[in-house]
Amino acid sequence: MSRDYQNQDNITKFEFLLSLEGHIVCQRFFNVRDHIDQARRCLDLHYYVKNICEDITEDLKIKSSNYLCENQNYILNSESVESVEGKEKEHFLLEIKLGDEVFIQRIFPAYCYHPKVRYTVDIRPRLKTILSNLTDILSTEELESKYLQHEL
Repeated sequence: MSRDYQNQDNITKFEFLLSLEGHIVCQRFFNVRDHIDQARRCLDLHYYVKNICEDITEDLKIKSSNYLCENQNYILNSESVESVEGKEKEHFLLEIKLGDEVFIQRIFPAYCYHPKVRYTVDIRPRLKTILSNLTDILSTEELESKYLQHEL
């Protein structure tokens, strides 16, 4: 029993949150065993969060292209073509939190994708891999924490 209590002491609870204009798209809590504080300021984490956003963007591009191809006759014959100009532009927000503290976030555009695509974004198939990689980064001591000779 004492072993279970000892393991609980080394676990830190984090939150992964993807939202679209304040509306939650995906929210997951994940535990990191033997969390290293410095890992929250490392370049590895920055680049991994950037890659997550790029993967989501690439997926949205493909889905938008498929949607436009499947509905080209309707779109070409439709008199109402939505314009992004003059409208408030929507953005996705990806955040990683420790408690209530957001220690890394990234904003990327949502307005450039068709509404039927951007409102149906689904990262669940990749979520296990994303959380596993985040857990590895946040518990690793050998991370890049210098940028242009400055300690992060």
